[in-house]
Amino acid sequence: MLVSAGLAYLATSPVRALAAPPGSCAVINHGAVQTSAHGVTYQNTTVRTPDGSTTLTVKQMHYTAPEGDDDSIQNQADAASLLLVSAMTGHHNAACSYWLQQQGQSVAKGLKAGGTYDLAWSSAAISRGTAHVGIGSAHLKLEGSTTAHTSAATLGLTGLSFRNVANQDLLPTTAHAAFSLPASELPALMAAIGGKAEQAPAVHVTISSFDAQRDTVQLKGNGTATLTGNVNATSASGHLEITELESLIEKARAAQQMKLAAGLVLARLVSHTQNGANVWNTSWEGGVLTVNGFPLPLK
Repeated sequence: MLVSAGLAYLATSPVRALAAPPGSCAVINHGAVQTSAHGVTYQNTTVRTPDGSTTLTVKQMHYTAPEGDDDSIQNQADAASLLLVSAMTGHHNAACSYWLQQQGQSVAKGLKAGGTYDLAWSSAAISRGTAHVGIGSAHLKLEGSTTAHTSAATLGLTGLSFRNVANQDLLPTTAHAAFSLPASELPALMAAIGGKAEQAPAVHVTISSFDAQRDTVQLKGNGTATLTGNVNATSASGHLEITELESLIEKARAAQQMKLAAGLVLARLVSHTQNGANVWNTSWEGGVLTVNGFPLPLK
């Protein structure tokens, strides 16, 4: 047993040491690591902020990449997990920006060569203080091209649950998105999401489809967005539709989100109806949401 444990330690600890992000960014550890022709599987992954206030635990994570040694592949997988934490909690750390940008440059190079990256998380949980988010599964796929200027991407989240999270009764239990962006802009996007890169170049994203659902309330949309590290410099436009808008308004009222409820009531007044859903042409610019030409007072 001691020999087996020693061999396991020798096999895994160098990878953890070489692949770790800066200690001032995050502390990341993995349990067992299994490599096969179909990719790498990490068991019992933990991602923790240096102050211990935020933690991600993942029972199993599977990653496939077109090329790269063990260190670079684990770097990329760890970067994706760190981005998942940032996106779900809004936690950003300037110490992560450069490291995330490096991983983005590595992936962008592979995408431009036509490579495909696929990462799946199973049975994950994020804790920040007393707040808790459960994720049954998450799946991210990036498909590159040697000829197209943009790379295609899909992101899916299922089995979402929330505890001690603001407005948790308004948050979806499933969400899926299909979008595309220039591979060359991926490093800046990663640095902006996980770090504090307010001066990062604008990232141009085309969203071919987006849907999120909780109970009978379903939101669907598509459009374009220009993302930056500063929400006031972010803009978007597109098509949006909500099924069971009345239920969403009632949920907002029950959560004491009266300004949101009022905004949704105004949105209903200027909406069109189509196949039982309320639909709008929308835009977001300078922190203002406009639907069918009417700005909504959401602030």
